Formats: sequence, structure tokens, C-alpha cells
Amino acid sequence: MKVYNDCIPCFARQGAEAALAYAPDNPEIQQEILRTVLSISAEGDYGKSPPEVAAEYFRAIVELTGVADPHAAAKARSNQEVLKLLPQLRKEVEESPRPLETALRMAIAGNIIDFGTPHGQKDNGLMEVIEHAVGSDMCMDSFAAFVQRADDAKLILYLGDNCGEAVLDRLLIEQLPTEKVVFVVRGKPILNDITPAEVDQVGIDRVCRVVDNGSDAPGTILDQCSPDFRALFDQADMIISKGQGNFETLQESGREIFFLMKVKCDVVALETGLPLGSIYFQRSKGA
Repeated sequence: MKVYNDCIPCFARQGAEAALAYAPDNPEIQQEILRTVLSISAEGDYGKSPPEVAAEYFRAIVELTGVADPHAAAKARSNQEVLKLLPQLRKEVEESPRPLETALRMAIAGNIIDFGTPHGQKDNGLMEVIEHAVGSDMCMDSFAAFVQRADDAKLILYLGDNCGEAVLDRLLIEQLPTEKVVFVVRGKPILNDITPAEVDQVGIDRVCRVVDNGSDAPGTILDQCSPDFRALFDQADMIISKGQGNFETLQESGREIFFLMKVKCDVVALETGLPLGSIYFQRSKGA
């Protein structure tokens, strides 16, 4: 997905939020962060995906401030809060007549936990969002193919997104053949995306193999990922992609990918043809 004109105000909003997060007590550095983000946004290549542009200015912010992960404490809290819900949600999945579908819906609902989009939220009200997702209408046209691919695959690559949400990814992975699953996290901190530092908090490494993609981008930009990750991407028989950032960067990859996300911005709503807040579960057919 390429940058839309409507992405530019979102870049500016991210810059304003980053200024407070990376330099909370330094107005001069805050202004420099804003100038940096606005400059990169104005001069960026709009033929790129939004996460590619965002990665450029977040790298510049880290270099400017020397702060690698201003969201570390918030990410840990988010994981802790969602983990409190895990026993109740797992019980609901186990008692469901369609446990895989129920876990899938919960995992998508968890994608609402997002520090990078205007219509994301932290983790307040998550239980209500999950219950709504479990009971709401959702296009299930891709579900039969999802089940078939999971049964047939030798390697299932599951591309994670945010902290907190990853607890619900764990719930879905528990309904898959876990010995086949490789869960992928970001290589370095970016927004509230899960990295190797948070894997143990979520316990997902006790369910399946976990690797990082070697990148600090808020998405999966293949030519910026590590050779080891790209080899896994090429080898995978099934790819599950969580979140808007992965959708925006992999939508045109040419691979069959099962995209799971909440629609959290007007541009992605336009791309998917769905209203804001919708559950998106769709299979790209590949080349």
C-alpha cells in the first residue's frame, strides 16, 4: 500500500506524540523532533508504504534523542493487563463449539491495542471489544482455506504486531498445530510493537518457536528484514499477518497471506472497503 495524502496528518500526529514520548521534559528537543518528522514526511517518497516513511523518521528520532524504547513500561503494563484476561478467554475458547474461529476472532479484536493509529487504543475496554468481536458479523470466506492451510502446512509463519495483542495471538496459536508455528516479532523497538524483550512477558515462546525479523520498522518491509527471516518467509507454506503495518507492507508481496486486523484509520478503510472499527479477515490470493 502506498502513501495516501491522508497519511500526512497521521505522520504529523505521530510526530507530536513522539515528541512527548521521547523528550517529555525538553521542549527544544520536542520541537526538533517535530521538525524532523515534518521534513521527512514532506520530502519522503510517496511511492513507499506508510510504515517505510514512519521507519525513516523514527530512526531519526532515536538518533536525535538517544532513547531506544520510550514505551517499554507501557508495553509491559499492556501485556500484564491482557494476561489477566487469559484464563477467562481460554475457558471461553475451550467451551466454544468452534474454538479455532473463536480464538481467531479474539486475536483480531486484540489488534485494537495500538499506539500508532488515531483509532487504536491502549488496552482499556478490551474485554468489551473482544466480546463484540466474538459475537459480531464477520466475513468468513477465507476460513475454510485458513483451516486447510493450517492442516497441510509444514511451516506456519505468524507475523505479530503489538504488545498486549500478542497475548491473544498466543491464544490463537494454541488452537493451531503449534509445532509448525514460528511467531515473528520486530527486531528493535518501534511504538508498542512486540520485540524479543517482551516475548517472555507474554509466554508465547513456551507455545511455539519465536524469531525476530531483524527490522525496526512498524511493518514487514522485506528488503529491510534479516536474511534469516526472509528465508523463513520464502519457505513458509502459510503466512498469518497481524495488524495494519504488516498489511500495508505486505499487501502487494505476491504471497498468499491471511491478514487479520482491525480497521483503524480512514486510509485502510478505503483500501479494504470496510468502515472504521471493522474486523478484517481476508486471504490475499498471491501471485
